[in-house]
Amino acid sequence: MAKYLFLDFDGVMHPLGAPVDRLFCHQELLSSWLLARSDVLVVVSSNWRQKHPLDEMREFVSEDPRVQERVVGFTPTLSQNEAALHGDELGPTRFERESEIRLWLARSIEPWASWAALDDQAWLFRPFCRQLVLCQSAVGLTPDRLGEVGRILG
Repeated sequence: MAKYLFLDFDGVMHPLGAPVDRLFCHQELLSSWLLARSDVLVVVSSNWRQKHPLDEMREFVSEDPRVQERVVGFTPTLSQNEAALHGDELGPTRFERESEIRLWLARSIEPWASWAALDDQAWLFRPFCRQLVLCQSAVGLTPDRLGEVGRILG
């Protein structure tokens, strides 16, 4: 059974507000980690998914074709109506990234699969979301954050 990593870009793959020459500076770190874990598939949850096709996002994740082929898609962008359906008692626009992830999983062939999310914006997830691995926006991805993803996914 596959395990899914839902991946944000800004604040994860590079520090938030990074200059162009530092974009995706953590690509090699993530790529190496994924090469060692062949059962982990990547789904892009970053807002970049709204402006870039899947092939470009694969290149943002890794230069290695073995990793690129494991970038299997991106989360849906919830419309206002969908957000209302998938929202909670705190309001339809709360925790939208987690709602988009859960909707992607519900539509997948393995809705029960293990998953983790690498993100730098805690407010896009329910408080104490066990699958969220929070990166520091000014730093981005680090080996200890990937270690936490590994523990979550098993």
